[in-house]
Amino acid sequence: MMLGTKRKHDETREIRTRASLACDTCRRQKEKCEGGQPCWRCERLGRPCHFQQPPNRPSFDERIVRKESKTNNVPKDDGRRVAKLEYIVRHFLGDVPLDEKNIARIIDQMEVPSKDDPEQDEITEESFDVRFVSKNTAHYSGEFSHWNFSQKLHNKMNCQIDRLNKNTSSRGTGLIKDYWRPTQLQSHSNIISDAVDQLPPRPVAEFLVSIFFEYVQLNCFYTEESWIKEKLDVCYNPRAEYVATDISWVCAVFSVLAIGIQVAHMEENKKEEHSDAVSESATACEDSVGLAFYRIASGMVPDVIAIASHESVQACLLLATYTLPISTGGLAYTYLGLAIKMSVLNGMHRQYVGRECDDRTIELRNRLFWTAHSLERNISIMHGRPGSIASSDISVQLPHLSPSFESPNFANMMAYIQLTSWLARVAETLSQLRKCPRRLVSDYLARTIRLRTTIRQWWDSLPEDIECRDMNPQGPLFRHNSHLKLCYLLIFIYMGRPFIFYHNEHKRDSTVQESTIDSSGGNQTSRSTLTEDCVQSALVIIDALQSLLDNTGLCRASYTEFSSCRAALLVILAESLNRPRSKNLRDALTRGMKLIRKMSGGCSTESEISLIESLEAAVCQLSLWQEGNDESSSGTEQGPKSAYAQFKSWTQAMKGADSTGSAVELSSFSPRSLMTPGSEGLYNTEMGNMLDLPHLEWTENGIPGFDGNLFSFPDD
Repeated sequence: MMLGTKRKHDETREIRTRASLACDTCRRQKEKCEGGQPCWRCERLGRPCHFQQPPNRPSFDERIVRKESKTNNVPKDDGRRVAKLEYIVRHFLGDVPLDEKNIARIIDQMEVPSKDDPEQDEITEESFDVRFVSKNTAHYSGEFSHWNFSQKLHNKMNCQIDRLNKNTSSRGTGLIKDYWRPTQLQSHSNIISDAVDQLPPRPVAEFLVSIFFEYVQLNCFYTEESWIKEKLDVCYNPRAEYVATDISWVCAVFSVLAIGIQVAHMEENKKEEHSDAVSESATACEDSVGLAFYRIASGMVPDVIAIASHESVQACLLLATYTLPISTGGLAYTYLGLAIKMSVLNGMHRQYVGRECDDRTIELRNRLFWTAHSLERNISIMHGRPGSIASSDISVQLPHLSPSFESPNFANMMAYIQLTSWLARVAETLSQLRKCPRRLVSDYLARTIRLRTTIRQWWDSLPEDIECRDMNPQGPLFRHNSHLKLCYLLIFIYMGRPFIFYHNEHKRDSTVQESTIDSSGGNQTSRSTLTEDCVQSALVIIDALQSLLDNTGLCRASYTEFSSCRAALLVILAESLNRPRSKNLRDALTRGMKLIRKMSGGCSTESEISLIESLEAAVCQLSLWQEGNDESSSGTEQGPKSAYAQFKSWTQAMKGADSTGSAVELSSFSPRSLMTPGSEGLYNTEMGNMLDLPHLEWTENGIPGFDGNLFSFPDD
């Protein structure tokens, strides 16, 4: 009896043996494939059955041969290296034999998933689902979600009913209502008609669209010019009718127009027909019109979020671009977060393997996601914000070269995505360095140096003819390539900036012994290398911005240009404390201050510029005091400088200040007295107390000491 039962059980298991290769249709439906080509389940249900054969996996020996062929140029000092590798293996795996046969067996077990456990098979079947509900909208459900489990349960129930009752018309399951988006929260389409009535004359709109693609869409993809023009045709058609879902692209159109107004002054720079007074008046008028367009677009945001299509992602990307020079770490960061969240709702962060969408739409989705992800990651790192999505959750492919997408240049776009990836790796490495135990500092510094070398080698491998590294001012991509170079240099500023004050702080700290500052010269060399890279990158940024000004002009609304100039000036000011007599730093500081004042175009930038000006004045004070102290020390042969001589030096300095013709009497030790000409308009009298040097305490060598608040930088 028992033998019969066992034999029957074995026969049942043999019948239920899982197919060696499940068909794609059963995989998408989350059903267990019953084998065969076509499979029995698809044949019984009368649906198409598709198979996609996986590539044959090479054996371990074949992979070893291939790897050896690629590493023939590696030096073969196998002795110590193999011994260390064996030590690592035994540390993690225990005392296992490490002969060639056993190593091959271990690797095969690691790489090939086990199929002996049926429960493990069931778990690995769980996957995400991306279902297109319209041309522009998709529904994404992640692994182990409520929706995925409900669909799996529904399919299981249908299979059971199919087995019990061949008459499929008598199923017990009723019609299931789909609910993909909260349509009851969407506004009436009249809001679109009211907004379209606010559009400018068509020639003006076409002009703003053209300069958007000339000055804004450089190395990132926001939208297609042909698509925007098609939407303008609809907007200017008096017989056009709108539906509620059109609000996303209408929001995108108004955002493009608002951004176009931000950069319209670049066309005026070409002609150079207007005086500064006329330009300032025209700029104020243009900003008010651009703000009106932005308010129309931002008023549609609730409906844009409710629709959550890939056009909604475009709209939020464009709104973020408009607010980048206004509120980078605030509004722009928030809009980019919305763009990321809506791209996740549409499954744009995962690789799509279905057949419900055409290749061009998939490429459009991929480009939009990588633009949103790159911008959001860049802003998050530079402004100390957490990211919206982890890299481990991203499986979507990188953009592909497609002739149907004219803008931006493909090589530049891919280089910008990779630059952002390098910046993220640098940020992660610095975070690990900051948190690591003291005994591992040397290892993490060495890792940072290796990463620095890798980034330099990658940059040197980019094309330098027309694309990427071509800095010819007459080239068609000069502005695009200049922005790419600025992003590249900012990585080295970010990498070396934490080490600028390291040595001075430890020199002033009398409680730290010299032997504990650096156990070897390696740490000192690594920090010096990173610091030197940081300072040199800041100087090169000033040169690159000067080249932009001389050839195409600087854009007030360009976040890349302003933020790179700001970062470079802060580094130059910080290094000036270490090298107060450096003429090279002084010249770069003077040129950089002139450049950043040309990009002043709002309350946010003026506030940041005023901070930099106060720091510049303080550094100039320190330089003057240092020079005076040196003169005093050089006159020791004639004895110490008398009080009268010090008084005469002070009156001469006052006389020089009075000769400038300033109507305001200022102390020669006030930061305002050392501001460069042209900066008075940016000074706010209510900020006078902030700009004064706080709590001066004279030290023994005659150089004043400052409290710790003077050089504390804001987060943004």
